[in-house]
Amino acid sequence: MPALPIVLAHGYLGFSSLGPLQYFNNVQSILRAAGATDIFVSVVSPKQSLADRSAQLAADITAKYGNRKVHVIAHSMGGLDARILIQQNNPNIATLTTLGTPFRGTLAADVALDPRKLAGVSPDRLLQVIAQYERDQLTLDPLGAINQAGFVIQQLRRAVANLKTGDYSHLGTYFQGLFSLNDAALGELTTESCRRKFPDDESDLHGIPSYSYAGSIAPARVSPALSVSAILLQATGQENDGVVPLTSAKLRNHKETLTLDHLGLVGWTSTDVTPLYRNIYSLIRVTTYLAD
Repeated sequence: MPALPIVLAHGYLGFSSLGPLQYFNNVQSILRAAGATDIFVSVVSPKQSLADRSAQLAADITAKYGNRKVHVIAHSMGGLDARILIQQNNPNIATLTTLGTPFRGTLAADVALDPRKLAGVSPDRLLQVIAQYERDQLTLDPLGAINQAGFVIQQLRRAVANLKTGDYSHLGTYFQGLFSLNDAALGELTTESCRRKFPDDESDLHGIPSYSYAGSIAPARVSPALSVSAILLQATGQENDGVVPLTSAKLRNHKETLTLDHLGLVGWTSTDVTPLYRNIYSLIRVTTYLAD
């Protein structure tokens, strides 16, 4: 039987393409080389609510494929959009595969929305993780360590000192910038919001085959823009990809945890993601055959 179409669903602040740049960097080429013949990149409002984004995703799929079944491969918030559609019994989705999707939210969004959430973070533990970050930077990239460590020290050491006096504004400002505050999407990514919308028993998936992939990487190895959030999550004991805790990104049918950061999961680091997407394609093809 012919393979079902694949729909790629982008995350928060995402896009399809910007000139030569593609959100799913080289992913379409990898999937085509693996045998996929019909790949569609959905484009939804990057900073809107889950209700708006999921409705746009549904409309995109229907406009392209009518009532045909599709495989959805989603990154970050795109996985939440697709899960909302499954909750609504959308007839199009045959399988859902997620990459770094925060099903249980992330403390980074909590802090961006309300810096007082930092009250539960130990300043001493933050200092320990910062020091480890600096040591790792020196080992991994001695030439670039000064710039990298300088960025983190500027953002964090002053902020940690202020934490002890109850001033959360410095770290709060950083996270507000990271998430481009004042948009509808941010509140959807908090731990409280995701806990309400996405049950741990996954009963809302209605038996639709759903698979998760996630990243877990040391703060010193994440993309520079994610360094501070990676350090914060590490300081609270959460393995993470720089933005999303590992425990938040896992479905019960979790397939693999990779040494990639949040951007690397969609091909935006030097690590080759060809094996990852070949595995995903093989898995969803097999799932389709077994279902038939």
